[in-house]
Amino acid sequence: MDLKEALPYIVSVFSLFLAFLAYKRNDKQDTTADATERATMTADIRYIRSSVDDIKLENKAMQKDLADMVKRLIIAEESIKRAHQRIDEIAKG
Repeated sequence: MDLKEALPYIVSVFSLFLAFLAYKRNDKQDTTADATERATMTADIRYIRSSVDDIKLENKAMQKDLADMVKRLIIAEESIKRAHQRIDEIAKG
């Protein structure tokens, strides 16, 4: 077999080798891009989780404050009711 006959085979093997190298390079880039995207999503999820936890804590604090205000309102209403009763007694008396 002389060089003219072997040349198509050599070119084919070389082309396959280049295609394999390009595939490996692209596969590595895809893996890097996927890893970067996953890392970004993980960081975003952690941030969202932290924000939700903060909101839950704030909500609990607001509920406690609201319960305290309701208790104070009840006490104030009872005090006002007693004051009105005393005023009515003084007015009658």
